Amino acid sequence: MLTTFASGTQPREHLRVRSVRRGTRVSAVVASSLALTGCSLSGTLAPRGPDAQIAANIWWYMLWLSAAIFVGWLALFVVAMVRRPTGEIDEEHEQRLHRRFIVGGGIVLPSIAFASLFVIDLLGIAALPQGDEVVVDAVGYQFWWEFAYEHPELVTANELYIPTDTDVQVRLRTEDVIHSFWVPQLSGKRDMVPGRTNVLTLHATEPGRYLGECTEFCGVQHANMRFEVVAVPPDEYQQWLDDMVAPAAEPQTEDQRRGYDAFMTASCAACHVIRGTPADGRAGPDLTHFAQRRWLGAGAAPNDRGHLGGWVVNPQSIKPGSTMPPVELDAEDLPVLLDYLESLE
Repeated sequence: MLTTFASGTQPREHLRVRSVRRGTRVSAVVASSLALTGCSLSGTLAPRGPDAQIAANIWWYMLWLSAAIFVGWLALFVVAMVRRPTGEIDEEHEQRLHRRFIVGGGIVLPSIAFASLFVIDLLGIAALPQGDEVVVDAVGYQFWWEFAYEHPELVTANELYIPTDTDVQVRLRTEDVIHSFWVPQLSGKRDMVPGRTNVLTLHATEPGRYLGECTEFCGVQHANMRFEVVAVPPDEYQQWLDDMVAPAAEPQTEDQRRGYDAFMTASCAACHVIRGTPADGRAGPDLTHFAQRRWLGAGAAPNDRGHLGGWVVNPQSIKPGSTMPPVELDAEDLPVLLDYLESLE
């Protein structure tokens, strides 16, 4: 082994390890670059709605147009290098050639490219969904989302249910700072500006769960301000509505009843709504059907018993900067409170 390295050669296994490490570093750099630019290629290039499909089509057109321009100029460069004149140069001919390149490459071709993009953009804007068969108000907070349905009146948090093949008008507003609403597989971005209501139409062509996120830096937990759009067939959507407008389930066991009492006597009821109970706080998310949600804190942690206990005792340990304060509970009250919250389906 020492002789091999001393002679300036390296074992094949060593070269293979170095190659793998180099490839890993390159992959990490590419992934980091995409993350820093805020791109979600798996979403934007896998559209499941007409709005996102239009954006993807424009993206692909721009990619191939740029590639064609690059290849064209590269070909001209190669031709110019290969066919360089060796004798005397006719200056008048050279000036005419320069003018042709300036006019053709600097004015005509860019004008055609920009004009084609302008036309494609106009056609895309005209084809955007504009209906309002379902109307939902989306409100951004630091750092979570509230969704209020118009018919019937219903409020949920961090999960937006919509029927497939239906135009869903989402009215966007914020209660604090500027946020931005984006569901890459369904739509483009739309800002949420204090004092103003913007409108966006979602249309899902396939059932599924689609990641949504805030794309305007809004504070320390901006990266953990996510939500899910759950698209289901219209009949399932109607069944979901019927289930969600019902009040919270009554406690069924002794532990759940003790957990209910702990919820009402602690600070929880002052900040959260549980329909069908005296809890009527408006500072935090509606918890009427809390157990159905997959995530805590707008995507900060999965909604399981372990993370839920940590969230109740000290939300800052999971989502520093969250506006929810720690909840002071006796040791025996925490497990029964979790039993009650997990019963809210």
